[in-house]
Amino acid sequence: MALFLQYLGSLNIYYVWIGILIIAIAITLLSVFIKKDFIKIAPVISIITIILALIFIWTKWLGFNDVTTWLGNLAPEHLIVADRFTLVSWLLILISTALIILISIPYLKARDVKISEYYGMILFSIFGMACLTASGNFLTLFIGIEIISITSYVLIGFLRHRDTSNEASIKYFLLSIFASAFLLMGIAFIFGSVGSLDFTIIHERIGDVLSSKGRHFCLFGIGLILTGFAFKIAAVPFHAWAPDVYDGAPTPITIFMATTVKISFFIAFLKIAIMILGTSSDLWINVIWVISVITMCVGNLAAIVQDNIKRMLAYSSIAHTGYMLVVLPAITSDPSGVNNAIMFYLIAYTFMTIAAFAVVIEMGLGKIEHTEINQLKGLGRKRPFLAACFSLSLLSLLGMPPTIGFFAKYYIFLTAIKSGFIWLTIIALFNTVISAFYYLRPIMVMYFSADKEEPEFDLTNPAIVAVLTITIITILYFGIFPKELLLIISKSI
Repeated sequence: MALFLQYLGSLNIYYVWIGILIIAIAITLLSVFIKKDFIKIAPVISIITIILALIFIWTKWLGFNDVTTWLGNLAPEHLIVADRFTLVSWLLILISTALIILISIPYLKARDVKISEYYGMILFSIFGMACLTASGNFLTLFIGIEIISITSYVLIGFLRHRDTSNEASIKYFLLSIFASAFLLMGIAFIFGSVGSLDFTIIHERIGDVLSSKGRHFCLFGIGLILTGFAFKIAAVPFHAWAPDVYDGAPTPITIFMATTVKISFFIAFLKIAIMILGTSSDLWINVIWVISVITMCVGNLAAIVQDNIKRMLAYSSIAHTGYMLVVLPAITSDPSGVNNAIMFYLIAYTFMTIAAFAVVIEMGLGKIEHTEINQLKGLGRKRPFLAACFSLSLLSLLGMPPTIGFFAKYYIFLTAIKSGFIWLTIIALFNTVISAFYYLRPIMVMYFSADKEEPEFDLTNPAIVAVLTITIITILYFGIFPKELLLIISKSI
């Protein structure tokens, strides 16, 4: 084992993603020729590939010394920048993907879906996320975004016999095109103003550009880029696609969009914020302030009136985007604190969301997906394990101790207060109180609503039991010992 780890440590960091790309192509091609039996092998190959990638990247993180020692000559300078923060991002993306693939196995089997390309598309998508999160140039950033977007169109509409799935795919496709157009136009304006697509050069020059006569073109470019990313992370007023897409997509892909895809876009957005907002005027900082407030309020208020669990969690996801944006205005005064707080929140949000949606999937493994809150009646007696897991995930999303969600919000709010954004934090705390209504409502229905049916024996799919066990242990462990996770994150900045 030691020799194996030593061998991994000697390899170039890009080999892991080249390997994932090759496996994705192989799964896609083999599924054309081996349609019936390959559906059983494809998820196993995908999970093994991701586990090997996790070991490889974790080994690199432990032995991290200097980026240039293992970048080699495979990429031009600054086109791809893989530092420790990037490695942590990759680890989170791979872990969440592995859990989603595990959930997908019983989900697709219950619906008699035997199309192995599903797993190939997921691997293609995380390859795009690797490009996006490690990008040091707008060129690789845009390539990563388009790889993610194209695979997302396919995955959202994967259940072709469902009209809602097809509708969700078309909606995301059409709206995503406009968002990409805004983003590309913003990149063009930045390039025209600064004269480079390289993040390092832009960071060095943008201060002088914003103090010159041509600053209006640069500010306009920043605005277009913020618009494009606001769509990708589902921030108000560019959030309207999220509830329909989350509700219409296959539930494992809903999890994929709400966690893994959002993680990659938020980390890229954080890079852009450090590069541009950290040196620009207070104008865009104030814009982020306003977007954060509106996003929290709209997400929480809309979630209150939802009876559909998937739509409720979709609006909850929008609200959590607002919470993460609370700390972003502090990027000028405390960039390392902002990085720590957002990464901790992303990790917490990922495990909380996967746990909540895993329960929704387990309830819907039959012919019909049971996603209405009223269908939770008596779940505390009929399926005690599921009810307990769902309750813990919801309480963590609310931010109750001793869960990881409490410390996720604590670090966000603390960093914002230290940087002087007290009113923004007060508004966020008020929104947390509002969110208690729709997070506690399903718990009340599960345990305190009468149900005429006799209690069922709590038989849960083994794959979903494994996912719920991993996520719930993580939620509770890092809710009790948050410093261990924060130490790993702080060492990566």
